[in-house]
Amino acid sequence: MDGDITLASKADLAFDALRFLYVGFLSSLPAWARYTVLALFMLTVVYGFVSWLRKRSADEPAAAADVHEDEARVR
Repeated sequence: MDGDITLASKADLAFDALRFLYVGFLSSLPAWARYTVLALFMLTVVYGFVSWLRKRSADEPAAAADVHEDEARVR
């Protein structure tokens, strides 16, 4: 690979997600296998959402509670 990384396109990602859901809902797998596939998909979605929330909350600047330090003193 020589250090190069090939990323899948968004269309490939959407196709794979739909195929994964098809296996979970419409395939002729036994019930335990379908539920396992659906549980894995839902865990992936929840993990992605929680990761997004953590990143979003980490990017916000801290609330400025002590802003008065740089202001000039008034008598």
